[in-house]
Amino acid sequence: MIDDAACLQYRHNCGMERTNLFEILNVRGADALPFLHSQFAADLMALADGTLRWSALLNPQGRVLFVVAVIRTTVNDWSLLVPFQRGNELADILRRLVFRRKLRIEFDVDKCVVASATGLDTGIDGLHFAVVDRGATIVINIDAIDRFIAAGLVLIDETASGRHLAHSLRLERFDAFSVKKGCYPGQEIIARTHFLGRNKRALVRLQGGTETVWRSGDRLYGDGIDIGEIACSGQTTALAVLNQVVPPGTSLRLGPDRASRHGG
Repeated sequence: MIDDAACLQYRHNCGMERTNLFEILNVRGADALPFLHSQFAADLMALADGTLRWSALLNPQGRVLFVVAVIRTTVNDWSLLVPFQRGNELADILRRLVFRRKLRIEFDVDKCVVASATGLDTGIDGLHFAVVDRGATIVINIDAIDRFIAAGLVLIDETASGRHLAHSLRLERFDAFSVKKGCYPGQEIIARTHFLGRNKRALVRLQGGTETVWRSGDRLYGDGIDIGEIACSGQTTALAVLNQVVPPGTSLRLGPDRASRHGG
């Protein structure tokens, strides 16, 4: 269970070092809403003050570069919760696209994201977020990433970035992309895949023990055939994108000399 007073953390690269799961980028200014709405795949115009929506940043080929939580404080004040220490990478990309828009993009180093009984609805049963002063929290050892994996939400690290289509990750279940809003990077691919039914990939949850280190990008094999790869990994669970449907309980392997993991 995620402690109410604990910064959301994960165990980096399945080792012993733990770090905060989310970095916070603040985007503020008169053009913050139209800018974010034009870059991210979700419909942010419909978001009310004090609410959160997951959204994806895509490349022109429709592949997911980032999955972030977007928080609207006011129409001119937004926060992006960026997982896996990729805040600098996202900030650099967004700053190159600002041009003459009236906004600024800054790190918030004084606050962190905590799980709370009430607060921002994440769309995951029983999980709310609050952004609080870092000094007021009690940081304990937790592996928050498994909570998101259990809900089927793929958070993208550097290895998985640019490898999967939004439909393959089932991000529509979290309203993380829209097929109705205007242009954004990758929008044409999103629309074509949606309306023509061209997604041939399946997202599955894997369950395993603690003996084997697994990471995003690891290839998966069934009966000796390469059938997909891990998109998001935790300690004992992972989400994988497969090129074929497998029955629950199917034993999959990560490759030679790797322990088996079971689809669920």
